[in-house]
Amino acid sequence: MLKQSQSQRQLQKIIPQMIQKQSLLAISTLSLEQLVKQEMEMNPLLEEADESSEEIDKQDDEISASDEAEEKPKKDDEEFDTDDYVDSDFEGFKTYEYTNNENKFNYDNLWSSKVTMKDNLLSQLHLSDRSEKDVFIGDEIIWSLDDDGFFRDDTSEIAADLEKQKTGTSFEDETFTVENVEAVLKFIQTFEPIGIASRNLKECLLVQIEESAIDTNIKNLCKKVLNDYFEEFRLKNYEKLMRELDINSDLLNKIFDQILKLNPKPGSTLDISDSFYIYPDLIITKENEQYKIELNDRSIPALKLNEKYNSVMENKSSDKTTKEFVKDNYDRARWFLESIRSRRETMTKVMIAILRRQKLFFDNKGKNLKPMLEKEIAEDISMDVSTISRTVRGKYVQTDFGIFELKHFFSYHIKSGVGDDISSKEVKLKIEETIAKEDPGNPFTDDELTEELNKVGLKMARRTVAKYREAMKIPKARLRRKL
Repeated sequence: MLKQSQSQRQLQKIIPQMIQKQSLLAISTLSLEQLVKQEMEMNPLLEEADESSEEIDKQDDEISASDEAEEKPKKDDEEFDTDDYVDSDFEGFKTYEYTNNENKFNYDNLWSSKVTMKDNLLSQLHLSDRSEKDVFIGDEIIWSLDDDGFFRDDTSEIAADLEKQKTGTSFEDETFTVENVEAVLKFIQTFEPIGIASRNLKECLLVQIEESAIDTNIKNLCKKVLNDYFEEFRLKNYEKLMRELDINSDLLNKIFDQILKLNPKPGSTLDISDSFYIYPDLIITKENEQYKIELNDRSIPALKLNEKYNSVMENKSSDKTTKEFVKDNYDRARWFLESIRSRRETMTKVMIAILRRQKLFFDNKGKNLKPMLEKEIAEDISMDVSTISRTVRGKYVQTDFGIFELKHFFSYHIKSGVGDDISSKEVKLKIEETIAKEDPGNPFTDDELTEELNKVGLKMARRTVAKYREAMKIPKARLRRKL
């Protein structure tokens, strides 16, 4: 038997306006520029404004004032107030900092089509004068290469795969042998860059040495080291190499210098991905000992509401469907412009808070970074930590001494020997500086490196130092050793 009952409960729901604000906050300026253009195409009430309009200089204050009043829902048969559309608070929305200084900053956006390693090799193969059968084999070999450009498969397996794939092709009457695959593999190894399609690192280096234009004696010694003493070379066992080869340290240094110039990952030079161009979202300049923060969004088109639709609302003969269409797009335009304004305001607040806490970093041109957490910035500007996280993710700031990701300014606290808080990034910098000053012939072990850091007041365990060293991709002492 059906029964009805009443219950009361509280639910949290995120309104569409809030979702849009958070979404715009998380994207970069370049992405926002594309989104604005897309919104202009979708919403007929939005159009590009004349940047010379006087409204541009006062739009921020007007938008803020407009948002304080919440719109009341209107009934379906209620006439719309045309004042909502005439002299809109959002007309001429634009970052005003750049209206009178268009040529101050000039960034060229770079673009490059994606050309992969395999695309490049396939082009070289198909442009060669090899037979169709060899090209068929070469295609299979190239597609089996790993990301570093090495051929890790077995030629017998490649031959077996080709035997299966020839069904339904013009090669049904052909036989694919291991010898065929070996011959084509050897041909591919002559492609640019030298060393591509090698079976292992030793073979890759040997091919490059063979093709290099160097002194014959040095070339022969390099080949002997790679063929007969590869493990000693890898572990930098200088003493054994000098003893076995009967050479002095100067000649051994020349051998190592030559081998270290070779490319251990030939495939990486051919994998040309899209250009990663950093477009700073904020710019900090220093004038008269005062820092000035500017939003670098001058490329975003100025927006205003299209006044041509005012007549639709003023015309009492306009049908209900048309008025609803205009109202829906007006609300959408208003929310969109408010989200942009909120994004600008939040980014500026976050950057000001970062600048206050990291003033020593900016004063010292990138040194003395203090430990700082996202929750500390959130407390400073009375916002949620998730909002700060969205704001700093993928955003960059340009300074007089370089471009930094906003996340660069956040790091954990580490206690120094005198009880002060030190940023983990400053610890890494100190480790790097200490290693740079070590004796190349007798580099610091992790224990000795720990002792050196303790002398300057950084009390840390050896495993912590090792963790930071590995995070910085600095090899162990044995592999840093030089003659």
